[in-house]
Amino acid sequence: MIAVIGLVVLGFCAVAGYMLREASGCNIVEEEVSLRRLPSSFDGTRLFFISDIHRRTIDDRELAALMQHDKPHLVIIGGDMTEAGVPLERCRHNIRMLSRLGPVMAVHGNHDYRADIRKLDDMLRELGVKVLDNEAVRLERDGAWIWLVGWDDFSTGRTNAKLSMLDVKQEPGCTIVVTHDPLSLRGENLDGIDLVLSGHTHGGQICLPGLGPVRTGKFYRQYLAGWYPFADKNGHCTRLFISRGYGTSHAPVRLCSPPEVHFITLRAR
Repeated sequence: MIAVIGLVVLGFCAVAGYMLREASGCNIVEEEVSLRRLPSSFDGTRLFFISDIHRRTIDDRELAALMQHDKPHLVIIGGDMTEAGVPLERCRHNIRMLSRLGPVMAVHGNHDYRADIRKLDDMLRELGVKVLDNEAVRLERDGAWIWLVGWDDFSTGRTNAKLSMLDVKQEPGCTIVVTHDPLSLRGENLDGIDLVLSGHTHGGQICLPGLGPVRTGKFYRQYLAGWYPFADKNGHCTRLFISRGYGTSHAPVRLCSPPEVHFITLRAR
């Protein structure tokens, strides 16, 4: 009996150690997406997308690995830059590291609002980060433009998709929406939206082989991580991308859902 208990404890420790190691790693993924309305002058535009940083610290080794890739034109943070109990200086350090890749824009996630959001936003402004709270920015190149739209956090009731799209409706063009939670798309009019970047799901964070996430709702089981077509009730369809994210929530462990960050190259059709 003692031997059996010892083997169980040893096995548990081995699995726990593996989950800790998986959570502390990072896959750098190169993505490419073709957008029908993307102007030819934006063909080849590179975005660096990172979401769900939470409690993690971006270190010199990881930044060096990112710098080996072709430089992005823009860094986009898909929410949950921090969480309750995380020192502001840690988030400041992470933003400074990301700023070495390129100009930074961000949206809020639910955990950002559980931290001191005023101090967070003051720090972001100080570091030159543009936070898109239900607003659109027009990115111009060679007489053409695209829209980058940010929706504020959904689970805290702050998403206002109609407000964010007012300028886009006035001057339609290729439109990329960044929203922390992909659930925010449900029930919205997606007409005129070419691409959506999101996170929040952590890819399930802890997934059992053959069974999937241990704790994930029905919607997120359907839209867990990766690329999806997503249609609204009127049949308007967009491309949805969901990142597994960089950090973790609740516990610093992952299983069969490794952390990831993304270089996304936009291609004109």
